[in-house]
Amino acid sequence: MPYLEVKSPQGHRRLELGMNSLTVGRLPDNVLVIADDKASRHHCVIEPFDGGYRVRDLGSSNGTRLNSKPVTVEPLDNGDVVRIGSTELRFIDPEQQVSHKNRQMTPDFKMAAQEAADDPLLHQATLDMDLSDEVTDAQTSYEVKLREIINASPTKPFDETDISLVDSRGVTIHQAESAGLDTGSEDEAGEGIRAFRLLLLSAFRSRATDIHMEPRIDKAAIRLRVDGYMLSAVELSMTIFKRILGVVKILCQVDTSQKNVVQDGHFSVAVRGRRVDYRVSLTPSMHGQKLVVRVLDSSNAPSRLHELGLPPWMYERLRTIATKDAGLLLACGPTGSGKTTTLYSCIREIDVQTRNAITIEDPVEYYLEGATQIPIDHKQGNTFANILRSVLRQDPDVIFVGEIRDIETATVAMQASMTGHLVYTTVHAKDSIGAIFRLLDLGIEPYLVANALNVIIAQRLVRVLCETCKRAVKPTPAQNMKMGAALGGVPQIYVPTGCRRCLRTGYVGRRALFEVLEFTNAMRDVVLKTPTIQGIRDIANQGLFMTLQQHGFQMVAQGVTSIEEVDRVSGSE
Repeated sequence: MPYLEVKSPQGHRRLELGMNSLTVGRLPDNVLVIADDKASRHHCVIEPFDGGYRVRDLGSSNGTRLNSKPVTVEPLDNGDVVRIGSTELRFIDPEQQVSHKNRQMTPDFKMAAQEAADDPLLHQATLDMDLSDEVTDAQTSYEVKLREIINASPTKPFDETDISLVDSRGVTIHQAESAGLDTGSEDEAGEGIRAFRLLLLSAFRSRATDIHMEPRIDKAAIRLRVDGYMLSAVELSMTIFKRILGVVKILCQVDTSQKNVVQDGHFSVAVRGRRVDYRVSLTPSMHGQKLVVRVLDSSNAPSRLHELGLPPWMYERLRTIATKDAGLLLACGPTGSGKTTTLYSCIREIDVQTRNAITIEDPVEYYLEGATQIPIDHKQGNTFANILRSVLRQDPDVIFVGEIRDIETATVAMQASMTGHLVYTTVHAKDSIGAIFRLLDLGIEPYLVANALNVIIAQRLVRVLCETCKRAVKPTPAQNMKMGAALGGVPQIYVPTGCRRCLRTGYVGRRALFEVLEFTNAMRDVVLKTPTIQGIRDIANQGLFMTLQQHGFQMVAQGVTSIEEVDRVSGSE
């Protein structure tokens, strides 16, 4: 029977391999637990495959090496050595006489081809790929890796030939190939356009929010930010990267000859009657300009309050405040925690046909139907405070102020909420109670804070476990104690594993954790006198109040996310 010889700083051991998968990582729920700083929580798995065994990396941070070479998925031969940090796993199969390694394809392509054969959803897509000998090695390398990301999505409403590239003036520069109007696809520029379309399609299918293209010494590394995490997508030759860079600069209408200056721009794509905007940033680096493309696709974000996944009592409170004639709703959290999305959802609860809604943003990223949206222009001297004063003369009913950054903006916004306007705004603070002290720290008078605020909502985004590969485990006594007696003890929780569907991360999509603090008369008395964190918390706990961590543990008990995710975003309390 095949077995593993495990060699680590802690000693030597032997593990026999059966027909079950052997997971390797730092967490105790793995079959083989290794105490190695270079190991991830769930690092890799050694599993039966095609009459033998293979090693499959689970999206580990430091990678898995087979015979000193980094691998994603690879079959194992007798004597192969899998290395994880300082730990070695030697695969021994006494019955295997002849090595079956005769690899003419890259490891990533071999994985894609095998999974396509096993998966009917991918079979036709893989057959459609051009695998002839005429395709260059460079094309095969990047196309196969991008196709793997593209084909992992179960929904495929369009492909790269349906993407039309529209420049910053709104002129279609490269029509969708499916329309039969695209030309020059065989020249060098056409290769750059084709590669760029594949990157955009990869971002669509993986729900990426950003595309990072960073030139290195002889290659360009392409990474996608998916669910808040950076994932390595592909490495491009510098030739193809420069062609993509030229395409993007033309779309953004920026100077193509400048290479050592910061450049910004925007463009959009049209696909099947839908338009998606992109914001571009180019910054000089050691080996050329780094390109970052922000994807502004509102179709992936919730649009109404009931779509946010709020507990019923939180939803009722927010909807009540959101539809009042006056008051102040303050959202807090770090950058990228979904504050603007939540406040947009609140504004959509309002009948904007009968009420005048105005937003002041820096910058305006998403279109809000029925509202007047005003961007901040610092070059013209237009600040939040200046624009807000001007907006108050526009007879507004509802005002959304993108962010409170100074005492001037905060004071005007709070006074507006006390004079018959409904105001939504955000501030950077750790939690709802911390937001109160942030306002006081800006120098705002306590009576303004106490009288203007109606509700403070804090939020974070946690990744949702992949339904295809999440695995049930029994929580430890320490985990049950951490989640609290309020949940009554949980018989099982779920942990991430990693599969093709979730790009080996174990997670697909994100949900928000919420903490809603309603201002009552008792709360106002505490703020007016000598506010302390414990004093405010005691008043909050007299009513319905749930911390970010408590809300997260409810999601853990429901099998939505993992304890590690909740700990990561909510911190200790």
